[in-house]
Amino acid sequence: MRIIDPLIDEGFKLLFGREGISEPLLIKLLNSIFAGDPVLGNIVSLRFTNTEHPNEHINGRGLRYDITCITSNGHHFIVEMQKGEQKHLIERSEYYVARAIASQGYRGKDEENRDWDFSLIPVVGVFLCNFKVHGLESEPITYGGICNLRTGKQIGNSQCYVYIQLPNFTKEELECESLLDKWIYNIKHMGAAQEVAFKTDNEIFKYLDSVSSVAALDPRERDYYEAALKYSRDYNAILSTAKEKAEAQGREEGLAKGLAQGLAEGRAEGLMAGKKEEQRRIALEMVRQGISVDLVTHVTNLSIEEVQDLSTQ
Repeated sequence: MRIIDPLIDEGFKLLFGREGISEPLLIKLLNSIFAGDPVLGNIVSLRFTNTEHPNEHINGRGLRYDITCITSNGHHFIVEMQKGEQKHLIERSEYYVARAIASQGYRGKDEENRDWDFSLIPVVGVFLCNFKVHGLESEPITYGGICNLRTGKQIGNSQCYVYIQLPNFTKEELECESLLDKWIYNIKHMGAAQEVAFKTDNEIFKYLDSVSSVAALDPRERDYYEAALKYSRDYNAILSTAKEKAEAQGREEGLAKGLAQGLAEGRAEGLMAGKKEEQRRIALEMVRQGISVDLVTHVTNLSIEEVQDLSTQ
């Protein structure tokens, strides 16, 4: 593996969420998504913010987002790569954006002795999904927000949602004309191709190529990425086997049972190797697939409370 795969959650964070390295990439990506938008476009600079929201704790654990930043045009962005299919992805994104909005409220007086008047920093959620999102139409990019249902006119700007469904983006390299096309193409293909496209005639993709080298990562980052890569390969192999078994079973819940069986076999083969964090990550994927708490606890050896905690993420 020569270059970082952005389809792996940790790889996406390394490319777009490293302070002092990723800012130009994230600025260009966001500006391409909101090209021509007089409010959300034309980002000049950004600063990364704490990805943990301490106001929301579940048994002592805070909710964490992938990448969050405040931009020069006064917006709070949440940017996430979603690899595993989730039935309630839209609801999850609404919850995360709502939490980021609600965390801005306060009681009492501010530093200038003023009560809060419900003024808000607008929050924008950008969700890149390596699956087709339930409830969305088939176009690659969907822009959402609060609007008048009769006229479609936007109401306020406190929240905005962008869903990029990578499977629905089918352009080949030579068909990519806009900067956004080129970004989506690279995010979708560079990991498998081990090559950054468009780098010969575009400075930002030349820069993407320079910072995406696995060899250039520091030891801690490289260990972090390679562990995630191993997990991703193991999980994909298990999920592929589970789907085959589900098709053979021909039952509505075949996928869930096949996945559980595949994971159980993976555990027997030592894939989990007794690592708590890996068990939690496997359990989270199972929860997102709609598998019951009881079955998840049986397969992963996590407690019911631990699995219930994961179901809120």
